[in-house]
Formats: sequence, structure tokens, C-alpha cells
Amino acid sequence: MSDVRTLLNRLKKTFEEIFEDVSSAKDVKKIIDHLLNQFPRSQQWEQELRSQLDCDYEFKSSKFRSIPNELDQIKQSLALLAAKEVKSSEFRSIRHELDQIKGSLARLAAEADQDDFKALSVMEQDIIDKEEPNEHPLVKCLRVSYEFFHRKLQHDKKICLLLAIFPEHAILRKRFLIYWWIGEGLVEDEAKGEEAIEQLLDLELLIPYRTDKSPRVSKFQIFPWVRYMLISEAKKEKLLRLQGGIPLFDPHANYFRRFCLIDGKIESASQSESMETLRTIINVNERDLDLETLRTIINVNERDLDFQHQSLAKLKDLVVLQLGRWQVSPIHHIEVRDESFLTGLKTQKLLKYLSLRGISRITALPESIKELVSLEILDLKACHNLETLPDGIASLRNLTHLDVSECYLLDSMPKGLDKLTSLQVLKGFIIGSSLKTPIRIKHLQKSLVKLKRLSIHIGSEASIQQEEEFDKLKDFEKLECLKISWGKAVKEYSLSLPSKLKKLDLEGIPHENMPEWLSPSKLGNLETLCIKGGKLKDLLVEGEPWNNVKYLVLKYTNMKVKEETCKSVFPSLQYVKKVEWVKKGEEDDVEYEWNRR
Repeated sequence: MSDVRTLLNRLKKTFEEIFEDVSSAKDVKKIIDHLLNQFPRSQQWEQELRSQLDCDYEFKSSKFRSIPNELDQIKQSLALLAAKEVKSSEFRSIRHELDQIKGSLARLAAEADQDDFKALSVMEQDIIDKEEPNEHPLVKCLRVSYEFFHRKLQHDKKICLLLAIFPEHAILRKRFLIYWWIGEGLVEDEAKGEEAIEQLLDLELLIPYRTDKSPRVSKFQIFPWVRYMLISEAKKEKLLRLQGGIPLFDPHANYFRRFCLIDGKIESASQSESMETLRTIINVNERDLDLETLRTIINVNERDLDFQHQSLAKLKDLVVLQLGRWQVSPIHHIEVRDESFLTGLKTQKLLKYLSLRGISRITALPESIKELVSLEILDLKACHNLETLPDGIASLRNLTHLDVSECYLLDSMPKGLDKLTSLQVLKGFIIGSSLKTPIRIKHLQKSLVKLKRLSIHIGSEASIQQEEEFDKLKDFEKLECLKISWGKAVKEYSLSLPSKLKKLDLEGIPHENMPEWLSPSKLGNLETLCIKGGKLKDLLVEGEPWNNVKYLVLKYTNMKVKEETCKSVFPSLQYVKKVEWVKKGEEDDVEYEWNRR
């Protein structure tokens, strides 16, 4: 048994070393922990198991050089292991757990595929590069399709042509696309962006990417033939060029508007399209490159951001600076060598969209960020080293979106946050100690009258005063989406929620019995209810059905709610998902998912 435990512990350690906080890897590690507690004392079976693993997989003490290849090796070994004939009843659940590991590995590998940036083959490039009258028949067919789409599209054609720079299997987040379009002025606001997304879906220029049965779609992919069409047409429009089979924004175009950062280590990609080229453009300013026309920088997959101090100060007309992670998978790691380059942002008077999402080694934003007078969207999500936000952020009066969620070292909000009167989205608002958090919810209610989405994290040092903290939530008249996560066990207290709330997400709720503020009668407009973890045991109130709730997600809760009960208590239900990790010693985990459609 000790040998089997050793092998499983090595597998767990491998995931801890490589993937750190990746959610999919956490699933694998949790299943392995469950497995370790199930192995009976059977030396014969253990020896067979060990020999099976030893033959098919060599555990390495160092980190994997190529994650996708190593994941394939692990999956193959686990497939052979799971196929082993096991007759003893003691091993029934073990085989199921191995299937769970394989499933988690498959999801992890699928997420990693979006970083697999393969160059177009020589034949593909030849097909795309030929022009009239010698163009390839396939290109002629694609042009007919594009002309049809163009006639139907009610938005600027660039909203689809610009997508040609992404890898073939890229998974694109809806919010990322909309924020980019807003920054470039291709759509006016988030509502118009939603309309554009719906039209691209209707025309099948985008296809939904799903990991469950939920009818809601927030991630997309592009059919390969559609991508060929977009690359071909974007080349004709002088929006991009092919270099080594990689589609890139062309810095030598007549009107140099966009630049993309590409990892120089990609096979067939030239190192000239890496950070080195951008530094050359900025510092040398070649005569045929007009920096005053550069509006957008998109980090396609550069992991090492090596900007020189004040280098950004020379780019004075940027409207979009997407340096952070657009990828869905947190496996994609990005870090800066020196965060001081951020001081160069002070010259960006036109910048509307700034993303530093998921970038490591950024501990603070410079006070000079107050100079970004046109900034509308600031995405700092998952900047795990971020410790403070400057008070100067209060000067960003045009800011409509601020996301500081998953910034785990951030323990307070800056002074003057209540002055951001244009805010519509605020994610990651922290309630900490009274000394560290001068800004409380009551300060926001009077000024942030446009707020539509709000997420609140109650920190480990939070000092809670009911009247001061949550009584004013009901006064956010336009608030439609609210998330509250409890980072510590606190006493039960009451909340007053907005009557027009459409989506409520509760994580780690401390109440065991359903509080009055969570009753159906208080939330008559609620359409989506998500509860993760916490102590809550029930959602049922006698004689009070949840009439308008269409989407229900319950994860890792103490609630014993059957699928049939959900359908009766939630008469308008279109989708329900329940996931529960069982306690040690129980035979299986419980999970069900249902979609009315």
C-alpha cells in the first residue's frame, strides 16, 4: 500500500509544482486525496498497480518541459490503470475516482490547447496568399461567404476581422471581446457589445464553447474555415500579414494602428515579432513607423513582459493596452520583469481599456495612474502579487468597469473609491478591518448610482457592523448582479438586498438556516441563484416557490436537495447543477445536471 501511496503522492506533488492554483488541478489533487484514503491493504494488487505505472509513466522530479505532452502521458497511464480488472468490492469507488482524474486531466488539457499556436502550413499560406485572378477556388468560396456575412453584419466588420490573430483552437471570453471593442470604439457600450456577440453567434462566425449543459454562453471558438476566411479578408484589408505562417498585425502598414505581442519561442514565428521588436519601434522610431497612429497593443501569448522604464511614455495615443491574460485557462502564465514600466502610463490620456489580468510580479499601481483621464475599463483580476491600489484611482471619473477580484494580497480599498460615479461594474470590493478599509458599502451607495454588477469579499480581518455594512445594499437601485464571498466564519447577520436583483452568488455563506433576506418573497425578480460552500442546509420555504429563478447552481453545500424537488420549488427552472464533495469514507460523490431544453 505504501508504494501505491507514494505513486499517488508523486502525481499530486507534480500538479502542485506545475499548476499551483489552477482550479482544474485542484480537482485532480482532491480526487487523489480521496483515493489515498480508499486503498485497502492488498500487497498483491498494489504490486500489480505499481508495475503498471512504472512501465507506462516515468515520474520526474523536475517540472515538465512540455505540459501538454506530459498530460498525455499521465492520461495514457491512468487509462491503463483504470482498465485493470478489479473484482474486490473495496475497489469499486477507486475505479470511479480514476475516471474522475482522467476527466479533470482532459478538461485541463483542453484549456491548455488554446495556447497551442501553430503556424499555417506552406500549402495553407499559398492558398490564402494567391490573389485574383489566380486565387484558389477555396478562397473564392470563402469570399462569397464573407460577403454574405458582411451584408448581414450590422456592426463594424473589424469586430470579426480582428479575431484572425488568435490561434485556431482559442477559447475567447465574451467580456474580453466586448471590452476590446469598446476600447477601439467599435461598439458604444456593453449592451451594444452583447448585441454584436449575439449577431456573430447567429451568423456562426463564433460558436459556443461549453463545458456543461448550461444554456448560457460566455465563451466562444471559431471554426477553422471561418478563421481562414477572416485571415484572407483581413490581409486584403491591410489589417494583418502572415509571417512564418502566423497572422500578425502589420507594423509596416500605411496606417500603423495595432501591434500584437507573440512569444518568440513559437515554432515558425520570428523573434522579430516579440518584445524586442516593440522596444525597437519605441526606441528607434523607424521613419516608416508612425507611433502617433498606434492605438492598440494586444498580448496574444507573450509570457515575459520586458518593457524598459518609461518605454510606454512614448506611445501617447493608445486606446487599448491588453497586456494581461485573455486566455480562459490560468495555466497561461505572464509576468513582468520590472513593474516600474507602469509609470509610463501617465502619458496615456486617450487610453480607454487597460488589462493587466493575471500578470505576476505587479505589487502596486503607480500613483500616476490618475493621469488616465479617459480610462473606462481597468482589469486587474488575478494579479496575485498586487498589494495596494493608489488613492489616485479616485481621479478616474470615466471609469465604468473595475475588476480587482482574486487579488488575494489586496486587503483594502483606496480612499475616494466613492468618487468613481460612472462605475457600472465593481468586482472584488473588500471588507477588511476598520483601520485598513476607510471605504465601506455605505459610502458607495450615494454616489455609485449606475452600479449594475458588484462583488464583495469579506476578508479574514473583516470587522462587521450590520447597519453600516449591508443595510444600504438595498439602495443600489440599478444593481442586477451581486456576489458575496465570506473569507472567514462570522456571526449571522441580516442583509437588505436590492429588489431588482437578477443574479445572486453566495460563497461560504455562514447561515445554517435560510435567512429572511434570502426568502423568495424578498427576491421576486431573481433569475439566477448560485451557492458555493457554506453552512446553508436548505432553500425551501413552505408556501413560497422561487417563481422566477431560471438558473440554479449548488456546489459543495450541505443541502440535500433532490432534482425533483428543485423542479417543483423552482417552477420556471431551465437549468440546475448540483455538485457535492462527499465526506471521507462515503462511497461516492453526488452530482446532477439538468437542462429543460
